Amino acid sequence: MDLCLVEGPKSEIISLKEAKNYLHIDHNFDDDLILMLIKSTREAIEAIIQKTLPRQTWKYTIHSDNVRIVAAPNDNYPCMVRGNSLQIPLPKPPIIKILKVSVNETDVEKQCYVLDKTKSKFYLLLTLDKSLQRSKSKIISILYEAGIVLNADNIPYPVKLANLMMMASAYQERYSCLDGDIVSSGVRKLLAPFLNLRVF
Repeated sequence: MDLCLVEGPKSEIISLKEAKNYLHIDHNFDDDLILMLIKSTREAIEAIIQKTLPRQTWKYTIHSDNVRIVAAPNDNYPCMVRGNSLQIPLPKPPIIKILKVSVNETDVEKQCYVLDKTKSKFYLLLTLDKSLQRSKSKIISILYEAGIVLNADNIPYPVKLANLMMMASAYQERYSCLDGDIVSSGVRKLLAPFLNLRVF
């Protein structure tokens, strides 16, 4: 399995100006560092809540060795054959839309796949034609957009504040080994409502 970021968000959750205002900084010496901290703490928030925030484009590639024929869903396998369909759970939810699917580097027609949502999980349901069913080795690539919001400006304020707080903590500890936890109890409280957010 391989997951790679094709296109990141067009803008971060917080701007450089917002970050510098929060830090009470009026010089430009640390701009590159602050930008890096904004991005890395946003990624940390996404890891905590297990959701992609502003819209991003991802490519997920899976090999047929990771396919199992099952009668019922099983979370232990990344994808499952059910009849003549392949059910593939997609990482980095919520998924906005599928852009392209290819099998063995051949594009699959749009009518052969659909995006399925079950509670907070997102799946690609791919119908396998006879030639693909006979193929012993399959490399399936899925290009898709993911994100809670299309535009970073629409991110909920508690998440933006959590990003500011984590960025500031990381900035203040930049010259030392981080003994403390940049994910403070305040940040955890801000992010708590988003941990089990169901997106439909």
